[in-house]
Amino acid sequence: MIERFIDYMQFTCNISEMICIEQKFDSVPPIKFYNRGYRHPFGYRIYYSNNRKNKFALVVSAGEAMENMRNSGLIDAEILQYALSLDAKFSRIDIAVTEWNTFEGMIVVEDVKKWYASELITSPLLNGGAKTINSLHLGGKENTETFYIGDMEKRAKRGIFRAYDKGIELDLGEYMATRLELEEKRDNAHQTALRVAETNDIAGNFRARFNVKHKDFDRLMDADAVKVKRGKGKIKGQEKENEQDKRWAWLMSQVAPALKQAIEDDVANGRGYDRLGLFLSKAGVKRKGLQWN
Repeated sequence: MIERFIDYMQFTCNISEMICIEQKFDSVPPIKFYNRGYRHPFGYRIYYSNNRKNKFALVVSAGEAMENMRNSGLIDAEILQYALSLDAKFSRIDIAVTEWNTFEGMIVVEDVKKWYASELITSPLLNGGAKTINSLHLGGKENTETFYIGDMEKRAKRGIFRAYDKGIELDLGEYMATRLELEEKRDNAHQTALRVAETNDIAGNFRARFNVKHKDFDRLMDADAVKVKRGKGKIKGQEKENEQDKRWAWLMSQVAPALKQAIEDDVANGRGYDRLGLFLSKAGVKRKGLQWN
């Protein structure tokens, strides 16, 4: 079984702290440069600063929070679209491809090392070299747990690639799952977010920055590399139609009931339909001359 998804994202955006307060999000300890933090029910964290020059909130969404959002019915593109609707500027995004052992064989970290040694990899990260983390067993046997490609000292600016034994991390044992992860930073992260938000093409964007001329890597990705440019890459018509179906299913199951309750509360409190009209206007569907009564 192969999974492909966004495993981590970090961005600044225009989201009011009052939302966190009014919805009673749990408080979390602040981090450097930020004075207050909150935890959304999905698990991502939102930080705010007292510095007037730092007007935007910082959002950090790690693997568990991303999984929680997907389990709620969202696809990665929709998660990114929502962030971008809040004027998000991405500073980091991690693309993960995980293969689980189904007793039919799978890619292991040693395979990635062989690709590197055989010069089958194409990536700007190659200039930073490679690094291996091994585990030592009784009897002197060594196993490669993690293999990095990229400059560790410049990771904060340029990102990095890593392949590691996910089974060990999950305490399932060796050779149960292998993860390939591409950590994008700064403008590369933001441009990748824009393309994935438009196309939901995880594998193609992975290959745009890290590609391997090997049939096993082709099997893992099962997609061509997208052309790196500002904005979107290509997506097949049927895939886009399926995404539209999922998006509308989510809107009707999640947004519609909440909107219905908000309208009923406004009417009961004597506010009428003014905010519904504003909502539709923001969504771009309010027609000139339409009256709410």
